[in-house]
Amino acid sequence: MERNNFNNLIALAKNNDAEFLALFNEIYPEFVVSLKSINPKIRSSELEFCAMTFLNFSTKHIAQYTFVTVRAVQIRKNRLRKKLNIGSDVDFNNWMRDQIRRNPLAELTQGSPVGNQIYGDL
Repeated sequence: MERNNFNNLIALAKNNDAEFLALFNEIYPEFVVSLKSINPKIRSSELEFCAMTFLNFSTKHIAQYTFVTVRAVQIRKNRLRKKLNIGSDVDFNNWMRDQIRRNPLAELTQGSPVGNQIYGDL
């Protein structure tokens, strides 16, 4: 069941579906909590973007799935770096994935299929 939810999550992201963030939050509730603890004013559109980077989508694929330019994605990453105090020397995608490890709810998703192994078709 969990794998099916994850595959559905990826499909929603690729289709820029409005349900993406809701399902992501259902599967990884601690991620959103972690980001909101860093900046309570983070917007849902920014959370959606962060969720895509958490899933290890490349800048190119985020641009493709959200119908914006690669440059627009790069600018958004830079703005989020400032908003979340992420250093320029830190890998953005890795930092996003580390948010679960820093959060006490992380045990809920141990063993979740996150990582590069499922993104061969992106």
